Amino acid sequence: MRAALTADQELLAETAARLAEELACPVASALPVRAEMPGQWPVLTDTGFASMHVAESHGGGGAHSSDVALVVQELARTLSPAPFVGQGVLAPELAWRSGAAAPWCAALADGTRRVTVGFDPTLRTLGRVGEAVVAWDAAGATHALVLDAGGRVCTVALDHAPVLDAVDLTRVVRQVDAAAPIEVVGDALDAGARLRFEAFALAMLAADLVGVMDGAVSAASTYVASRVQFGVPVGTFQAVQHLAADAKVLLEGARSSMWFAAWAADELDPAEAMLAARQAKAYCSRVGREVVELQTQLFGGIAITWEERAHVRVRRALLDRALLGDEHVHEDAIADELVGVAG
Repeated sequence: MRAALTADQELLAETAARLAEELACPVASALPVRAEMPGQWPVLTDTGFASMHVAESHGGGGAHSSDVALVVQELARTLSPAPFVGQGVLAPELAWRSGAAAPWCAALADGTRRVTVGFDPTLRTLGRVGEAVVAWDAAGATHALVLDAGGRVCTVALDHAPVLDAVDLTRVVRQVDAAAPIEVVGDALDAGARLRFEAFALAMLAADLVGVMDGAVSAASTYVASRVQFGVPVGTFQAVQHLAADAKVLLEGARSSMWFAAWAADELDPAEAMLAARQAKAYCSRVGREVVELQTQLFGGIAITWEERAHVRVRRALLDRALLGDEHVHEDAIADELVGVAG
């Protein structure tokens, strides 16, 4: 892989960063977000960010998986409540990979159909028809994608599903107690397609974690540079500098891990891509918690106030960590796979 952004990716990152500021986390009085914020979804569809990884033949942008990670990271950096990962990334990917009809997928890309992904109550796997389903990143969504008994991709309705009090204040989470299928969207994923989807999904969740960490390190560094105690900025204190340096090192390690996984999702064979994605999700989940804890220490007492965003980053990182398995789940899976290969 080429370990640098292309000129086109630099431009994409700049565009995504400007958009992320426009769609940033609202003021404290508007938290938690319990419904779609007006105007945010059309911005994502108008820019072509929704379904950007889906093939052009199905209404998507045909972008590389690393391009999608750029956008995910920037939106997470500002704690944007726009439901991009659930409805603009994962749901279109699952529908497309399952062989959903081109017009059906195109409606996701242009915003006329609003669908997110549904997980089982542990948040580790996709939800199942007839069982409790947790619809994540569900602001504005009318349906969630789940699997039926045969593994086919189906939709379940969210119109009567209550909004849950989730740990993440920036995303809407809803629960369907006994999901009943509304429509069969696509076929059961074969082994290769399933691995492709899971590797892509894990890489994008790692990108969201990296974005949260990036925002945390930037905000905390700015704060300690301006906060004066004993007549000098607290950022001049060696102990504070050590905490900030630790957070920066962890962030950059996570970023490298995520970038390789995002690249691998399109470039390596499914099994290798999945291994890279597991490693990235595990590492980003583990150090993500450490980084948001370090930013809390750097902010000091103000970090525990409702108005400061430090706790919002902690909350988003914790739910990202749980989705599709935390570090323990993926580290165990990596160990099992490598031991099996060695044997």
